[in-house]
Amino acid sequence: MNSGIVHIETPKTALFADLVFACLFMCLLVMMPTLSVAAPNINSYDNQVAQLTKNLSADNAKIRAIEKSIATLDRKTLGLRKRLRKERTGSRTEINKAKRDIKRQTNEIQRLQIAIRLIEKDILLTARDTQRSKEYYKSLNPFKRQLEAGTHKDKIKQNKRNTAQMRVEKTTLTAESNAIKAERKSAEKQLLAIGKKQQNEDVDPKLQSILDQQKRKTKSIAKLRKTVRKNKSQLLALKSKRKHLLDQINLANSAPAPAAIRSNLQEPVSQQVASQTQPEFSSYVFAISGELASNIEDTLQLKSWVESYEATYIQAHWNGFEDNADNLSTDHFKQQFEERLSAIHPDANIILIGHGRGGGAAIEAATEVASKLNRAIEFLAVIDPIGDSNLRANIVYNNTSSQCVTPKSNSENDDRIINTEYAQCIKDAQRRKITSNIKHFYNRWQKDSEGPLDYHRQIAIIDNNGQNISVPTATGRFTTSSAIESDQKRVFVGEGKDAHIALLAQASKALPKLLLKHLR
Repeated sequence: MNSGIVHIETPKTALFADLVFACLFMCLLVMMPTLSVAAPNINSYDNQVAQLTKNLSADNAKIRAIEKSIATLDRKTLGLRKRLRKERTGSRTEINKAKRDIKRQTNEIQRLQIAIRLIEKDILLTARDTQRSKEYYKSLNPFKRQLEAGTHKDKIKQNKRNTAQMRVEKTTLTAESNAIKAERKSAEKQLLAIGKKQQNEDVDPKLQSILDQQKRKTKSIAKLRKTVRKNKSQLLALKSKRKHLLDQINLANSAPAPAAIRSNLQEPVSQQVASQTQPEFSSYVFAISGELASNIEDTLQLKSWVESYEATYIQAHWNGFEDNADNLSTDHFKQQFEERLSAIHPDANIILIGHGRGGGAAIEAATEVASKLNRAIEFLAVIDPIGDSNLRANIVYNNTSSQCVTPKSNSENDDRIINTEYAQCIKDAQRRKITSNIKHFYNRWQKDSEGPLDYHRQIAIIDNNGQNISVPTATGRFTTSSAIESDQKRVFVGEGKDAHIALLAQASKALPKLLLKHLR
């Protein structure tokens, strides 16, 4: 009986031992390939990280060397420009002096020529007087001729002396005139030579050579910086991949079962590595169009320029990221903006540009949505911003309870009552404050032409005494936090209903210079 019992339980024990051995063997089979494959991957990541770090160091060293070279060229350029300015100043002085000398010599020559002509005229008159005296003397009878002989001879002698003296004076004046003409000719040659010299100075070959070098080095440094940004992004992705792979290796080494190893190695790693391969842009530019200009990119022409700095350019409308004519508020845009902003890396630069209703939407997005998410706005630019009902008052003032109504023209009978409501709305409302999460604020508006419906600077109302008076409409200037770098200005564009478009065209010239330092 005992032998039977032993005979029955021995196979069970052996079977259990076989199962345990098989389990351990399968674990080793699963874990060992994983470790053997992962180790070379770690080494590969380490090699790539080391190579990228080396490339970054080399590129940064090249950038520093080029920057020093550019600084040296700048100093040389400054010195050359100073020298050229000094030479040009000297040339201009010489030119002005030569012109003055030529003018003085010309005037002197003209004076001498007039004097010579007067002497020639006097010589001619003296000769005529001598001839007439001789003819008169011959016509006298012998008795009178004898009486006037002495007077006649004296007059002839005096005329000869005067003629001789005038000829000597003429010769002197002629010689003096010729000498001045020679001086003038020399001065004209000198002026021509100075003019040619100045033309040569305007195109200085040495300065042009330095400027060409600066241009080449600037292009080179821009290319290097682009490479550095790309390598930094790759380095960040590689380090992240390496970290995730190490985490999975550690998880595999401590995992209790092969299933856990497979699930942790295959699905999360592939998903996380895939997500890490997607590059993060350093800047995001949102261009928000209004009602009157449904696509401000047609005027701004910023998309390709912004993308050349490896930034993302996103176009939107005041009522949403899709142009929806049925939506008459900015709520849908703010909701979509919040979703997009939440998906953007917190270190990215956020830039908002808005026009008209789009400007109002940009202000609400920055001061309400981004402020709520504790997200910084690097640069907020608004051009002629307006709020609900196309009124400036409904964006400059934070009218949460009720919106201001459109003021009417003076030709309407009930304008005083309606305009009184508008003025009272401004008086009761609180000013909207540009919050401190906005680093730079750029605001341009016009109060001279249509666009906002309260574009008139003065409107008529009736006061408490029943008298007609004029009061100002809402300004376009916002209250800003002291920490904000603010640039706000009213611009006179000129009368006409398309003044807001002209203002947008002006902004298209200014924005690239302003955006340059905010696109990293």
